[in-house]
Amino acid sequence: MNRLLWVCQAPLIASLASCSPGTTTTEWTELVATEGQENPIPKAWLQDEEARIAHALKLPSGVPKPVPFNFEKARWRAWLPGVPGTAVQYFSHLCANEAGEWVFKTVKDVKGLYFARPQGAPSSEMLRDPYGPEMPWIQRIFVLQGDRAHDWGTWFIQPPISNYKFVEQPRRDVRWQASIEEPFVRLHGYTRKPTLDQNGKPTIYFSDAAPMKVDGIAQPTATYGYTWRGIVRAQDRANGIGGGELIIYDLRTKEVLAVRRQFLVTGRNPRGRGDAAWEVAASCRMPGANTVGLEFKQFAFDVLQTTEPSTTTAN
Repeated sequence: MNRLLWVCQAPLIASLASCSPGTTTTEWTELVATEGQENPIPKAWLQDEEARIAHALKLPSGVPKPVPFNFEKARWRAWLPGVPGTAVQYFSHLCANEAGEWVFKTVKDVKGLYFARPQGAPSSEMLRDPYGPEMPWIQRIFVLQGDRAHDWGTWFIQPPISNYKFVEQPRRDVRWQASIEEPFVRLHGYTRKPTLDQNGKPTIYFSDAAPMKVDGIAQPTATYGYTWRGIVRAQDRANGIGGGELIIYDLRTKEVLAVRRQFLVTGRNPRGRGDAAWEVAASCRMPGANTVGLEFKQFAFDVLQTTEPSTTTAN
């Protein structure tokens, strides 16, 4: 199921002046403190071990902390001509003070990584719920991603563009892992070859040479992990705003190598009941931001660098 996403640019912000989250269906009822988060988060976000690890990761001091926002002043300002609503003012504040990318260490000659939190596509109902997705920025990308070995593997293994040799994940109860008994899976072995023109000469196009392989493993062999987590800010979901972080870290020491933080602001869904529209929500304008998840891949390529350079620019 393909859906169009878009990235908010400055001229578009004004058009969201009436952003509203719509009807709340699953507002958070229990918040808990975690070691790695500035603010308490919904207990429901800690549903498994990898989620608990993600929310326990401590960010380096160089990552900006929350900056207070004057909601009362914003509500009064919203009455002035040309001033956007409170939600958009708050979104702009979060983008200016917290969104961005911070790389503290890069690693060369990385053969593969551990993607800690694979997930199937969220339901349409979840993406209509202001409080539904933990991290709508990334979870909406899962809508565009199939849930097969080939789909998950080729995010990172697609030579000559994406040159990791393997990707490891926790085992899940999905069809393509049904025969695996080990707690983790390893995706590897996929190769491509140039297609030939009618004269037998290589073209710029590629076709499959060897399929993606899936093996069960007892423990990850990768040194570095790649994970994601939602974040909570004051009155964010009440204003139709959802934030989250991508984190690259050392699996053994839990040292954070890099962080990418983004926020979305959603308006009403014209096709539904007036609920949130996370699939087409605007995101902060920042380097590498895009519409189909390429920043998710490029962040890994920039930090965990492959021997043969990997890039998304030709994808």
